[in-house]
Amino acid sequence: MRIDDQVEALVRAVLDAAVQRDAERFDDALGALSGSRETLTKAIELTLAVNAAVLFEVHDGPPSPQQVNELSRDISLQERWAGVSAEDVQALLVGLMAGSPPRFATSAAVAIAVFVVAANLLATASQPDEGEWWFNYLDKVEAAIEAAGDG
Repeated sequence: MRIDDQVEALVRAVLDAAVQRDAERFDDALGALSGSRETLTKAIELTLAVNAAVLFEVHDGPPSPQQVNELSRDISLQERWAGVSAEDVQALLVGLMAGSPPRFATSAAVAIAVFVVAANLLATASQPDEGEWWFNYLDKVEAAIEAAGDG
């Protein structure tokens, strides 16, 4: 996958607001993505790829159904500020594992979950005590996504 620099910057702004749990900034950043359907589509595709890469890396492959249930519940509790339900998170994770994430166009809640889940996964999988903050981890994940697309 070739990552568009402008889209990536917009996605990074959404993810930063989500990591900081800043609802107003999150809404503003999502609004900036919504100016063009093409931009929004590319942003969601990139964020889905980030979700899948981190999910599979953290679990050394696909997580078990029990791990998906626990992760869905945990993320929905940790990200209450965004109003993501465990059901939306689970639909997203199960879809990622099956290679067919839920259609974002049919549900604003699922579109929001795409970004909130990515922010949560990046923040919890990074190693800030070792100098790897979520945004540094995102750099590595995006490099891997681009490299996989070149191969």
